[in-house]
Amino acid sequence: MIGPVLIVEDQPAEAQALYELLSWSRRPAVIAPDLRTARQRLLELRPTVIILDLNLPDGDGLAWLRELRARSFGWNMTVLVVSGRTDPDHIAEALLAGADDYVTKPYAPQELLARIAVAERLVALRAGFRWLAAFRPSLPNHGRYPSAGILVLRPPDSRSPSHLLPEWARWARGLRQENGLLLPIPDGGLLALFPSVARALDALRRADPETSLWRAVLHIGSVSVGWLEGPGLAAGAMFGEAVEEAIRLAYLLPAGMWLITEPAYTALSMPPPARLWPPAAELAGLPAWEIQKSCG
Repeated sequence: MIGPVLIVEDQPAEAQALYELLSWSRRPAVIAPDLRTARQRLLELRPTVIILDLNLPDGDGLAWLRELRARSFGWNMTVLVVSGRTDPDHIAEALLAGADDYVTKPYAPQELLARIAVAERLVALRAGFRWLAAFRPSLPNHGRYPSAGILVLRPPDSRSPSHLLPEWARWARGLRQENGLLLPIPDGGLLALFPSVARALDALRRADPETSLWRAVLHIGSVSVGWLEGPGLAAGAMFGEAVEEAIRLAYLLPAGMWLITEPAYTALSMPPPARLWPPAAELAGLPAWEIQKSCG
């Protein structure tokens, strides 16, 4: 967890039971017995998860939830409503007002802890989307690149998650410094878009960590970029046949190889030293050359 759990509950016994349950599960927690205290704790602590009772002595918890979601930071946390009201209309109203989950009293401790774990995953997911959005440059031509330089990077198969994350971060930082538009690939790789193949090749050379065993494919083609942003989330995707071709080729490469496709190679005024790599045409139907890194 990034921050503590804020318990907004006016009944001392119930608040203490929640606090002890969270302490037992090694989660830091703070109690707010009313909305006034909750607002103060929210600004002081910036909790990642809020457990919210709706019947509070100084106001309606549901109204405060709407107020919270309307603020700029209101989607940085996950809100779990815990209430004695069980009617479906009231539950639906709370969820539509911005609650991420709803637990009715009395609850089983193991169920509540499981739902808190889900809430923490939502926090991490939203934080990841915000990080991704921070890497997004402005999109020209309404998100369409008619002749883009495409770079696909894939990590070595033997990399453990503990080694993969810092390497991924170094690549992302280096490519971003070259004004690449980045999106992650589910297997831990990166897809980057540049105005030209020359810019993509230059970015690859500049960003390449020493002794890297990551695979790289350079390609060119028409690419459309879609971007969705809303409260608490941002997500992007790149579409086009050229993107699919580059990703397919990246799965064929041995560790450490850089490959440039025939269309990308011919688009360069000063192509790098390279030699034909027959498996690209045989397996993917697209001729390509292996870039000689020692000569580049």
